[in-house]
Amino acid sequence: MVETKATLMDNPRAALETHITALQSESKMTRKQALLKINEEIFENPTNKDCDLTAVFPEVYAYVLKSFSDASEACRETSAMIISNFIDKLPLNDYYLTYILPVIVRRIGCPEIIEESEEIRLVLIKLVRKILEKYKVSQLLSPFINDFTSILTKTVTDPFHLVKLEACECIIMVTRVLQRDFHFQSESYVKPILSNFGHRHFRVRVAAIKAIAAVVLAGNAKCFELSISPMAEKLFDESNEVRMQVTLEVGHWMLTYRDRYSFWHRMLPLILTSLSDVIEDIRTTASNLWNDIGRQYMEENEEDFKKKTDFLKDVPTHYPDVQRPNFGCRALVQSNIGKIVPAINREMDGWQADARLRVSQLLCWLILCAEEGATQHANAIVKAMLRGATDEDPRVILEIKRAAELFGYFIIPTTWWPLLEAEVDSWAALMVIANIIKGSRPELLQEKVLVELTREAADPDRCRTRKPKYQTNLLHMCEALLDVCGEACAGVADELFTINFTVLAIPYDERIQFMAIANLDKLRYAEKCGKTLISLYDKHLGKMLASITSDALTWTQLSPDKCLLECAMLNAGSAMGSQLHLIAPLLKECLATPKVDPEVKLKIFTTLSTVLLRRDTNFTRCDTDKLEAFLKIVIEEVIMPNLVWSAGRTAEAIRTAAVACLCSALQENPYNEIPVTEEKGGDGDKDEKRVNLFPSKESLEPFLEKMVPLLVGLADDNSTLTRQHTLRAICCLAVLARQRDCFSGDVLHKIYYVVLKRLDDSSDKVRSFAVQTVVTLFTNRPQPYDVTLYGAHIDALYSAMLIHLDDADEDFRKEMLEALIKLSDVDPKTLMKKVKANIHLYRNKSAYEKLTSHIEKIL
Repeated sequence: MVETKATLMDNPRAALETHITALQSESKMTRKQALLKINEEIFENPTNKDCDLTAVFPEVYAYVLKSFSDASEACRETSAMIISNFIDKLPLNDYYLTYILPVIVRRIGCPEIIEESEEIRLVLIKLVRKILEKYKVSQLLSPFINDFTSILTKTVTDPFHLVKLEACECIIMVTRVLQRDFHFQSESYVKPILSNFGHRHFRVRVAAIKAIAAVVLAGNAKCFELSISPMAEKLFDESNEVRMQVTLEVGHWMLTYRDRYSFWHRMLPLILTSLSDVIEDIRTTASNLWNDIGRQYMEENEEDFKKKTDFLKDVPTHYPDVQRPNFGCRALVQSNIGKIVPAINREMDGWQADARLRVSQLLCWLILCAEEGATQHANAIVKAMLRGATDEDPRVILEIKRAAELFGYFIIPTTWWPLLEAEVDSWAALMVIANIIKGSRPELLQEKVLVELTREAADPDRCRTRKPKYQTNLLHMCEALLDVCGEACAGVADELFTINFTVLAIPYDERIQFMAIANLDKLRYAEKCGKTLISLYDKHLGKMLASITSDALTWTQLSPDKCLLECAMLNAGSAMGSQLHLIAPLLKECLATPKVDPEVKLKIFTTLSTVLLRRDTNFTRCDTDKLEAFLKIVIEEVIMPNLVWSAGRTAEAIRTAAVACLCSALQENPYNEIPVTEEKGGDGDKDEKRVNLFPSKESLEPFLEKMVPLLVGLADDNSTLTRQHTLRAICCLAVLARQRDCFSGDVLHKIYYVVLKRLDDSSDKVRSFAVQTVVTLFTNRPQPYDVTLYGAHIDALYSAMLIHLDDADEDFRKEMLEALIKLSDVDPKTLMKKVKANIHLYRNKSAYEKLTSHIEKIL
């Protein structure tokens, strides 16, 4: 009788006995083949298509599950495949899971990793996922919550990134499938998931964010508290996908999390920070979520907001150029801003620049959304802005400026000014004030703050500082006031002029100087006082000069009063004419006092020389009487005392400066001799009127008698430069005295002899100047000039000059020949006589021949 082979449908154990027995073999290949045959027989054999697997499973599960621990990786993989196929085919019944899940827990859910192969761990976690997907429609998984927790909390920390990704997906599914039971296990998941927030693969970080978001929604409040800070840190992630996922999940929390009303202040910073992300897609997503959150909040609290929504105003007329958040967003921020701003203050002291940047951006959004609701927290907000203004990162400073401007839109000046009034000694406070002013309403500024602010800023202890940051922000504050208040600034014009002119006088660099000039021009426009800065100086310079009250003995090169005087003299233009009565005493005190700092004296003398050279601009509108009084003080009490000889190099330098200044005063037409760029009253004024400092004989003669002896003495000064300037001064004096008809023979004869001695000077330049001076003196000799009476002087003149025709310097010989030719008309007969008498003694025959030829033509 033929034995019939058992079928799987009739006798599953008998049908698979051969393969089950082979699983006991020591050969890996035999065990693997046995598992493959079992899988083939149960799931792939067409004759067993209708077989009842519920009867097959009890017969083979023990042997297959035992193979999960097989030494062969291939066997373990095949056994997992068989169980996976059973899960697909078997009906829903927790009976099967009671055998399968504990085995999986032993392999991948223990504190120590049992399954060494990462590929098998991936297969097993996929098997867990398949179980969750199969049983998600039932309530059969509840008894296995502990098994799932053991598996997923371990695999989510697996070294293999693909296992992590599968584990995160499984956790999300568990939170949905086992909502009722998961609540008790939720805390166990938080720390393992958070450990992936620093993973190098951005996909793992994104999956971890999704998983922790699901855990928070399904878990208790402790899960939220443990997760919110790491979520906030991920807003600094370099991956756009990670930041986008954080934005989405936080927005979802704010819309659906059941305890969200207890944690608004923890979630608001995250969604508002995303509104300032560098990626437009993230900003757009955050904006849409924020609007949805605001609308839902308003709907949920409709009864509380009914009165406010019934009288909801349109966008205010004074509002920044941005889209206004909806009412719900504004109400939500207003109720929570007090809890967020103190945290911003703490974060502003952090060492991470990116974190400080994000909180400064957050501050902008809080102010924009809170609007007038930020008033009661103004003190904390101001402190945060002051701290941020001193940040080293320019990005943070830019955001603080934006925040301050928004603050000005919503907070009235009478609220913020008392908070900042005591801080105006700080440049950071000035920066904040300047930007708050930009956003403030002009009519509110004009009530009180405008006067008090300018008065404080115009205090000498503040506006006379040389610190570049303070100067810059002080000017920015003035600029903001002038731009916002416009013509209303006329009431505080004196203070604004004082601030800007003081900074102009002591600028740190050219940029600050330019800013000060620009502000002065805006002030001129606000006051409507003419088309040029001269009109502004004419109106305010007197008070500025009157404020210079410090003792000149205390002045240094950097003294504010010295710089103010210098700036006024160089920039006032024609406005100086009405202020000579104030300038003259200051010059006298500074230059006539012996013990004043020599460097200060030299600088002021240089400035005075420039003023005198620009006489056509500076004195064009000055009364003659005032100008004469000014010149009398300048020459008699300022210049002349400094021309008197005294020992020392310092005194020598001051004498040089004084005689140079005298030259500037004596030059009849300075622009023909010295190319000076004429400043047209600061911005374009021009007056064609010529100004003569000594218009008549009566105005020059009193000085002439006093100046000649001093110049005669200075011609022998040790300083080469002093001797040069002295000879120039003598030239100018001779020309001017001749024009004013007060150049007498006595004056000429007192001067020319000392000039002749300079022909033997050690300096070639001085010798050249001496030749020119001699020519100038005798060209402008008084007429008539009696050659008989003054024959001895003429003889001395010609004798000294003829000797130098044989000078060793060829250029000097040519210069002397030209001078003799020019002066030959003084007494040609005497000159001819001296030439012929001594021609055999000189080597430069050609020069004497030329001179003789010229004299013969005259005779």
